[in-house]
Formats: sequence, structure tokens, C-alpha cells
Amino acid sequence: MDAGQGRMDDDTIGLADVQTPCIHEKLDVLIAMFEEKIEYDEAKDKAFNKLYEELDMFKNDFVDRRMKEVYADLLLLYDNIKSYISRDDVQAPENEVARECLEYVLEEVLEVLYRRGIERMACESDAFDPQCQRAVRMERANSPGEDGKVVKVMKDGFIKDDKVLRHQMVAVARWDGDGHERVDD
Repeated sequence: MDAGQGRMDDDTIGLADVQTPCIHEKLDVLIAMFEEKIEYDEAKDKAFNKLYEELDMFKNDFVDRRMKEVYADLLLLYDNIKSYISRDDVQAPENEVARECLEYVLEEVLEVLYRRGIERMACESDAFDPQCQRAVRMERANSPGEDGKVVKVMKDGFIKDDKVLRHQMVAVARWDGDGHERVDD
């Protein structure tokens, strides 16, 4: 049996020599496959993260644009109610209840806007400020000291998150030196 065992040992050694390179090759192939899979997963994760960021930006921009449309409609409603309240027939004493109802609705519109972070703009002085105002009409100034002063606020301005949502629409006085209106081109 020594001879048989010897052959068995020789066969086992020979078999081990033959299998070892095969196992190393298979391990190398597996390692390469794992490395490719890891690279693929990393690339997929980067692509997914980029897509998620783009989708999030689109979603936020989409919501902001749609909300600006709603805000514009609310501001139009505010302007219409305010304009209607100032009419002479609404100011008549016999329309006191109607006027009070409209004033209540106007305050409710302001409250809805306030809950959305939108507030009426308060300009600090009577001098025209292009940062928060738009001149929609020029009027004749009676003296040089009135030049550039806001004569009338035609529409209120509004801010949201410290940014101008709508400029205050105003009439501005202009002095031309003769007491006549100056027209700028």
C-alpha cells in the first residue's frame, strides 16, 4: 500500500498543482468582477444623486413659479378690492355696511398673504426709491424741492423673504425749472 499511497500522494500533489492556478485565475476573475460591480454601483449612485438634485431643483422652481402666479392673482384681488372701496359710491354713508365688509375682505387677503410670508412694503421716505418703487406717472412739481418726491401711491408694493415681489407703483413729481412737467425719454 505504500506504493498505492505514494501514488495517491503523488496524484494529490499533482492535482493540487493543477487546481491552484485554476483557483487563482477564478479568484482574479471574481475580484475583477467585484471591482467592476463596485465601479458600476458608484457611477450609478453618482448618476442617481445628480438626477435627484436636478429633480429637486425642478420641483422647487416649479412650485415657486406656480406660487408666484397665485400670489399675482391675490395681489390683483387686493388691488381690485382696494380700488372698489375708494369709489365715491362705496364711500357714501348709506353704503357703510358694504364698505366695512369689503374692508374686512381686504384685511383677510392681507392675512392670507402674510401667512405666506408676503407683506406690504413700507418705503422709508417720500423720495422716489427705484429699489422698491416703479414710477408709472409723472406729475408737475410746484417747486424744485418737490422734484423726485412721490406724489401718490397707486398700488402697494409687496415683499416676500426680503425680496421685492411687486414694486410699489407711484406717481412722481418732476421739476423742469419753469414749473412745467419735464418728460424724460
